[in-house]
Amino acid sequence: SIDDFESSQWRVTALGEEKRKIAWQLLNRLEAKFAHKGGLLHYGLGKSYPGEALPRWTLGCYWRTDGIPLWHNRELYAQEDKNNNYTSKNAQIFIESLAKNLGVKSDFIISAYELNSNIISGYTLPILSVKKAENIHWSSCQWRLSTPNKIELLTGNLPIGFRLPLSSLDWQNDQLEPEAIIPLTHSPIIPNFEPLESPINSIRVALSVEVRQGKIHVFLPPISSPRSFVDLITAIENTTAQLQYSVLIEGYTPPVNTGIIGFQITPDPGVIEVNIHPASNWQELVEITNILYEEARLSRLGTEKYLLDGRRIPTGGGAHVTIGGKTVYDSPLLRRPDLLRSLITYWQNHPCLSFLFCDLFVGPTSQAPRVDEARHESLYELEIAFQQLEYQANIAPKLVDRLLRNLLVDITGNTHRSAFCVDKLYPIENPKNQLGLLEFRAFAMPPHPQMNLLQMLLIRALVAWFWEKPYTHSLIRWGTTLHDRFMLPHYLGEDLKTIIEDLKTVGYEFEFDWFAPFIEFRFPRYGEITKEGVELELRHGIEPWHVLGEESSSGSTARYVDSSMERVQIILRNALGNSANIDSYSARYIVTCQGRPIPLKSTGNPGEYVGAVRFRARRYTSLLHPAIDPHDPLIFDIVDTESNRSIGGCTYFVSPPNGKIYQQFPINHREAESRMLERFVAMGHTSGLIKVAHLKLNPEYPLTLDLRQIP
Repeated sequence: SIDDFESSQWRVTALGEEKRKIAWQLLNRLEAKFAHKGGLLHYGLGKSYPGEALPRWTLGCYWRTDGIPLWHNRELYAQEDKNNNYTSKNAQIFIESLAKNLGVKSDFIISAYELNSNIISGYTLPILSVKKAENIHWSSCQWRLSTPNKIELLTGNLPIGFRLPLSSLDWQNDQLEPEAIIPLTHSPIIPNFEPLESPINSIRVALSVEVRQGKIHVFLPPISSPRSFVDLITAIENTTAQLQYSVLIEGYTPPVNTGIIGFQITPDPGVIEVNIHPASNWQELVEITNILYEEARLSRLGTEKYLLDGRRIPTGGGAHVTIGGKTVYDSPLLRRPDLLRSLITYWQNHPCLSFLFCDLFVGPTSQAPRVDEARHESLYELEIAFQQLEYQANIAPKLVDRLLRNLLVDITGNTHRSAFCVDKLYPIENPKNQLGLLEFRAFAMPPHPQMNLLQMLLIRALVAWFWEKPYTHSLIRWGTTLHDRFMLPHYLGEDLKTIIEDLKTVGYEFEFDWFAPFIEFRFPRYGEITKEGVELELRHGIEPWHVLGEESSSGSTARYVDSSMERVQIILRNALGNSANIDSYSARYIVTCQGRPIPLKSTGNPGEYVGAVRFRARRYTSLLHPAIDPHDPLIFDIVDTESNRSIGGCTYFVSPPNGKIYQQFPINHREAESRMLERFVAMGHTSGLIKVAHLKLNPEYPLTLDLRQIP
C-alpha cells in the first residue's frame, strides 16, 4: 500500500481487512482489462500455513481464450461489502432450480448440518458430466447416508464443500462413474428431459450452496473437463438470472491448459501477490505487465518500499518468472531437457543472475537459494544427473523430474524454495501438477514495468540461445568466493558485462546501460569524497542472512533470521602510484575503517581498487555472536603510506548522526532520500601520523574486512 507503511498487514503479516478490500478492487480492475468484462470472478482458498487458522483467501478471474464470455452479466455477482440478507431458504430454492437447469433429480439434494446440530448450514448435490450413447449429460446419484438426504459436516470454518465427510462414505469402486473429458470446442450440453441417474455412491464430487453473511455462495466441485466447467457455469448464471439472485462463486478453479486462462490475487506477508496469466508472445507480455503496474497504482498499490534508514527496497514479494508450453507436452523443457540443463548451468556459472535481481534475503536459507548454496555435494551430484540426461535417449518427462527434483532444493529438501523450481514440471506423485513449467524464483519485484520486462527479455534471449545451441560448460566450484566477490556490485556488474557479450555474440544486442537502474536500486550509493585527486566511494553491498536455531516460547517454536549485519563496498579511484598488477592490493594509498586496513584489490583499471567492509549495523534479541556490539558509525580514512597521514575521510552512520532514532518508515521518496543523505558525512578523518597495521588477508574472504574479527 502506498498509503500505509506502518501497519503489520503491509509489513509482516499476510492477512488484513484493508488488504482484502484493495485486492477486490484490483480484481475488478484487472478483470475489466484482461477478460473484457466476460470473466468469471472466483473466490477461492489458497495455501494453508502454520500458525494461521484458515487457508489464505484467493481471488481469481478466469475467461475463455476464444473470446466468448464465461460469465455474461456482472450484475449477478454479489458484492463483498453488501449484505443481500439471503437465508438458508434462498439457498434451497437456488440449488433446486439449478438441479432443474442441469437436468438432474432434485431428490438427490442433501441437507448439510453442522455436527450435533439441527440447523441446516447449506445444501449439496452430487453431480458429474457423463457420456451416454455418444451424448454428454449431467448426472447425479444418491449417497447412502445414516439419515437419508442429511449429512453432518466436518467441523471447521471452511465452506461446506470442503467439509463433506467423503472418506466415511462407502464408495462403490466397481461402479464409479468416470467424468466425460470434453474439449471446449464441443457443442453445448443440453439438459435431459428425463433425468439421468447414476448408481448409488458412484459420484464422489458434489456442488454445494450455502448462505454466509447474507450472501449465496456456490461451491464448484473439481472438474477436469473444460466443456463441462463452462456448461456448469452457464447453468449457474442462468439460474441466478431466473431467480434474480446474486451469488459468489467459490470452490475449485477451472481445469488448466484447456482454453480457459486467468489470474489469481492472494495475500502474502506484507504484500498482495498477483499470479498473472501466461503470455504467448512478447507483445502480450508487454501489454500484461504495463496493465498490471498501472491498475495496481490506481488501486493505491506500490511496487517498492523503504527501510527505516531510507533505503529503497523491493516490496518483499517475488516477481517470479514461469516458462512452459501451451500444454504439458508442448513444454520446451520436456521436449528438450538439455534446455533445462543449459539454464541451470549458465545461472550457476554467472552469479550475477542470482544476486542482481533478487530480494534482500539471500543465501542457503532464502526463498531462492542457488544450487551450490544448498549442499556442499550438490554440484557433484548434479554433474552425474547431467550425464544421465545426455546418456538417455528420448528421456521421459517423469525421468527428467526424478533426475533433478531432489537436487534443486534448499538445505531442508524443500523443492519449492529453490532458484529453479520444478514443482510443476512433471512430478509423478502429483499428476495435477504435471504442467511442464519451470519457475525462476530469484527475481524480486522491480519498481518499474520496464525493469520487470527487461528481466523477462533476458530470460527469453537465453532460452532462445540455448534452444539453438545448448550450453555445455562445466559447473564452477565458487566456494567462499560466491559470498565474498559476488556480494559486491562491482563484480556483479563485471559478470553482467560477460553475459551481455555472450548474448551479443549470438545476435542479441543487449546493452549494459539498460541494467543501470537495477544496480542503482539494488546497490544505492551512500556517498563519495575526493581528496588530492583520489576518489573514495561507498556503496551498499549484499549481506547473506543466517537463519538461527530454533527457539521455543509460549508453546510455539520460531527460527529467527539474523539481519543485524551489513556490507559496504569501497571503491578507490585515481590512486596512482600503486602497482598496476591486477592481482595486487593497494600499496601507496590504503583505506582504513575504524583504523583497520581494508583489502582493496585492483579492478584492472589503472588506480582503481575495490574491497568491502562487513559490520554489525544493529542489535537484536536473537543474532549470531551476541557479545559483539554494533560498529556504528564507520569512520573511513584514505591513508597515504608515503607520508603516513590521512588525506581525507568520511563517516557512514547506520542511525542518524544527531542521535535521534527513526520511529516510522519514510512516507515518500523525498523523505527516504533525505535519510540516506544525512547518514553520510564527508568528514571525520583521523589527524596526525597514522601507523596502519599490516593487512591480514582472510584466505576464505580475501576482499572483505570483517569488523567482528579481533585484529
